[in-house]
Amino acid sequence: MKGFLFAVVMIAAVSCGLTEVGEPVRRPGGEAWTGPGMNVGKDDPDRTICYVTLMSYSDGYDWRADREKGSVKCSLVVLANGLPMMKVPVGDEYETSSDPDMHRMIDGHLYTDYSTDSETVIKKDGRQLFRYSGREQIFGMLVDSSGVYTLGHRREGEGFTYRKNGEILLERTEGRSFGRLYRDGDDICFAFSEPVASATDDIERYYHVRNGEVVQVALREDVKKVWCITSDGGTIYYVADIIGVDDPVVFAGTAMTKLDMPESASMAGCRILADSKVVCVEGVSVAQGRPLNAFVWSDAMEYYAFNPGLTMSSVNCSGGSVFCVLNSPSSSICGQIYLNGTIVSTPFNYTSMSSRTAVMADGILHVGLSSKTGAKPQIWKDGKLEQLDYNGYICSVTTNKDQASQETVLD
Repeated sequence: MKGFLFAVVMIAAVSCGLTEVGEPVRRPGGEAWTGPGMNVGKDDPDRTICYVTLMSYSDGYDWRADREKGSVKCSLVVLANGLPMMKVPVGDEYETSSDPDMHRMIDGHLYTDYSTDSETVIKKDGRQLFRYSGREQIFGMLVDSSGVYTLGHRREGEGFTYRKNGEILLERTEGRSFGRLYRDGDDICFAFSEPVASATDDIERYYHVRNGEVVQVALREDVKKVWCITSDGGTIYYVADIIGVDDPVVFAGTAMTKLDMPESASMAGCRILADSKVVCVEGVSVAQGRPLNAFVWSDAMEYYAFNPGLTMSSVNCSGGSVFCVLNSPSSSICGQIYLNGTIVSTPFNYTSMSSRTAVMADGILHVGLSSKTGAKPQIWKDGKLEQLDYNGYICSVTTNKDQASQETVLD
């Protein structure tokens, strides 16, 4: 993919077919406007549908400064395979946020979360599903025929809560989840750690939750610290520091593989992902006298350290592929897109705005890129660019076949 020339393909007036939002007046019941994208896939249930969500503002409004955040007229727009599907008015009046990590597409529906001064509000396609007391930041959401499952961290204080339709299934006032609510087969899973006071030092215990059942993760006696945990096919995977080994180790059940990190570098944080074909770890290393360094590793490829200064934005593994997007803090340096060991640069002054802007669709990597200068957002597809005719930024790029692309990454 190196050396690709970016071809810009204009998508003409993709906002057509949707009624304008109008004045911010609260409407009873539904608050979503729909378009022809609602019909995508109805004649072919097996068709891959690529959903793009973006924030759209009036022409001329500087959304980068966003001085009127919460009160300016803007919309959360959904495109299905490039066709306008839905838009929902955004702002405090509608209890819908412009934060790119506070919505997700699941089974063809738009789910949003919003925090008032005292409550958390969950909506589906603009209609309220439920609300509950307490301000939570939602880091995971799954839906089945019985309801909506959420994993939330308190916006003030510590701890997390696992809920179904707003009702508490599991709660911890201390400790932390590892930020993922995911399916392992038909089971709903996540993992968390909890502090345990000892006579000599504070230590942590680690737990895996499957369909609400909490099981302590069995660790070797030489494990000093666990960085992250996941499961796939019933096997527990985790990254840990162990006594006598300089680099962190990836465990797959009882089997272990060392992460060969650069000399003098140490782990600052990481996340482990797994599907049926590949296991990958993305994270940040630190070394004295050097800036933080993003890296990615998989069981199919070697450890790869990105250029210093680039920050990981979106990362996923799917169908045996590992891919991620890295942002640059400088307008003079491009970001990067990584796919199975191949690196390409993003266009100058374009960036990924959330942790869910990259997905594989029918074997083609799709990446949502937004302008640092206020230009139109673009979709990168295998080296080509498609410009979207909106004043705003892309929040997510996902498909109907990849639930993992909806996960939110904990900072």
